[in-house]
Amino acid sequence: MLVKKMLRDLSDHKIQFVSIFLMAFLGVFAFTGINGEVVGITDVSTHYYEDTNLADGWIYGENFDKDTLKDIKNMEEVKNAHREMVVDTVANYSSDPDITLHILEGKQEISKFHLFKGKDFNPNDKEGIWIDKRFADARDLDIGDKISLKFDGKTVSKTIRGIIYSPEYVYYIQEGSMIPDFSQVGYAFMPSKGADFDIEYNRITIDGKKELDAKEFSSEVSELLGQYTYAQFVPREDNVGVSTLQDEIDQHNMFSGIFPIIFVMVALLTLLTTMSRVISSQRTQIGTLKAMGYDNTTIILHYLSYGFFLSFAGSLLGLIIGPLTLPYLFYPSMSAMYSLPYWGPAWNLSFFLVAALMVIISVLVTFISVKTINDENPADSIKPKVPKAVSSGIMERTKIWKKMGFNGRWNYRDAKRNKVRAIMSIFGVFACALLIMSAFGMYDSMNDVQDWQYNQIYNYNSKLYLDENITDAQLSTVVKDTNGEEMMEQAIEVKYRGNKHTASMTVYNDSELFRPTDINRNYIEIDPDGVAISDRLAEVLGLKVGDKVRWHLVGNPKWIDSEITQTYSTPFGQGIIMSEKTYEKYGGDDYNYSTNVVLTEDKDIKNYTGVTSVSTREDIVKGWEDMTEAMNLMVYVLIIFAVILAVVVLYNLGLLSFTEIQREIATLKVLGFNTKSLRRLLLTQNLWFSTIGFILAIPGAYILMEAMMGSTGADYYFPINIYPLNFIISLIMTFGLSILVNLLFSRKIKKVNMVESLKSNE
Repeated sequence: MLVKKMLRDLSDHKIQFVSIFLMAFLGVFAFTGINGEVVGITDVSTHYYEDTNLADGWIYGENFDKDTLKDIKNMEEVKNAHREMVVDTVANYSSDPDITLHILEGKQEISKFHLFKGKDFNPNDKEGIWIDKRFADARDLDIGDKISLKFDGKTVSKTIRGIIYSPEYVYYIQEGSMIPDFSQVGYAFMPSKGADFDIEYNRITIDGKKELDAKEFSSEVSELLGQYTYAQFVPREDNVGVSTLQDEIDQHNMFSGIFPIIFVMVALLTLLTTMSRVISSQRTQIGTLKAMGYDNTTIILHYLSYGFFLSFAGSLLGLIIGPLTLPYLFYPSMSAMYSLPYWGPAWNLSFFLVAALMVIISVLVTFISVKTINDENPADSIKPKVPKAVSSGIMERTKIWKKMGFNGRWNYRDAKRNKVRAIMSIFGVFACALLIMSAFGMYDSMNDVQDWQYNQIYNYNSKLYLDENITDAQLSTVVKDTNGEEMMEQAIEVKYRGNKHTASMTVYNDSELFRPTDINRNYIEIDPDGVAISDRLAEVLGLKVGDKVRWHLVGNPKWIDSEITQTYSTPFGQGIIMSEKTYEKYGGDDYNYSTNVVLTEDKDIKNYTGVTSVSTREDIVKGWEDMTEAMNLMVYVLIIFAVILAVVVLYNLGLLSFTEIQREIATLKVLGFNTKSLRRLLLTQNLWFSTIGFILAIPGAYILMEAMMGSTGADYYFPINIYPLNFIISLIMTFGLSILVNLLFSRKIKKVNMVESLKSNE
């Protein structure tokens, strides 16, 4: 009998029960789907680094001999080390692609590459070379093909033995680019025995016994190799590929750690409210079952099955489908940026905990609701619950109340009588508006940053990168033909009170094509006798104007002390700026100014001797758009989920609300209120709740965006912004969804049976 009753209840109240299923499904689906992408990438990269024994750090310098290597190996923190020669080469293909060549000494025991195809690395193979999988695909290369690489007047011609992925090259780009063009950039490995020239080892790869303390280890290496040309120690976390992927993971973690939790909270609260109201609507049936002789345990178990099976089915489906669907929306854009041997989602314990929480909350609320009714006498519980009496409060004694119309008074008292329903309705609108505004805000902030960097700070159309051996005559020709402006850009390491950070240094004189700004995006003039530091870098290092900072060029061991005289703001490319005169004043004989970049307004650049590559503003902007594709995709997913969640939540709450006030509506109809007036009555309350929810969401969205944009890493600065148009769109979407759901229920006013509705409470 109880089974038949349950099936009949499911049929009679199918919308409420479907909404319970959907709430459980959507909450778990959003949480596991969005987090599945992050957990998957983290899991894949972690195993990749472990399987290949990615180095704990790299020592850069010149002419590391065997004694140097021996000294490093004898350090207490070092488990193993090997030396290699790393050189930039040009491959013998069209458009001269750049290949970073690693010439390895002995076996490859540290930072072993992942073999995709071909033979394992053989240190005795004098004719073989192992090349980058992405470059091989872009250039249609295969095992057995020949490849020639040129550098410093030397040519290395080898046969491809293997096609590989290297853990050191998870992310790599050509100079001046923001995204990889795998036909133009790559890497290769060959044994030292295959070199027919003198090898000058310039890098020692370190495998630590435990995680290395970068600051302490760097000091020890500096002291140990004082007699050698030691330039820099780079810990694993500062490797460009590792750090860039980790920054991406951190940003996705922030996204997946905030937004899915909001979905889960909304789903849980709505589930709680719905389950409680569904059981409350069964009050008469519970009293009848008790009167028929069913014991308390049987009744409780009967109703617990409602909450358990629906929430369990929804949670289980979300747990399975979420990680198997949503992550694959992001992988195409992620794999275009990063090079991992495989991509795939993963599950972790939190997924199962969230699914279990959905079921537990549903069952617990059901138990409490049934137990409360069950504890009453059958004679009382068989009757409908007496509506709450609402006493007059402060509001009713104000002048505002006297001026308020019937609609306002009725809705105020209804909300006061049903506080939980009112709070849940406001919270539903708040969550919907919060997610939509945050999504639009992130999208607008990305576009705003693009405009700031590429239309205000950068005023050139082309950026020419020069060969380090370019002659004065060749440089003069390039500058004259393009009407260009000379500039020097270098990677530097900055240090202040023990805090180190890799940054960029820009050296130039007056320029109309590169114009720094302050934090308000007003143009500023760089002091020709001082040093300017970007606001973001100053924040990371903890310094201010007047402080002295230490820096050195990457590859040059000499540290320079400079006083900071001003700050500037830039979205990315954090670093320091100075004039040529100031650079030469601080650098002395060790640092000579050398132009390596020319900026020009020309778009069509011909081939010049001494120019290695050209980046146009259009190419850079396209690169930025490609790089932010994954974030924009997350924004779209967020908006879709926000809309779905809003519809389900508001429809569900609206249905419960309509059911609860059905008697009042019937009474008003008997008193002569027509359908139009009653619709306006319900719409008034709906607009109240929507307005309160939207207003509360405005500061919440800014706080949420601040947290999101703050997770982009030390190399980026993203000011929070939302365009007026998108703010209006957010407003329209929020109120539109709320009003649409309200209209769906207002149609039910005509169908209210006044006799049954009024008779039920006699």
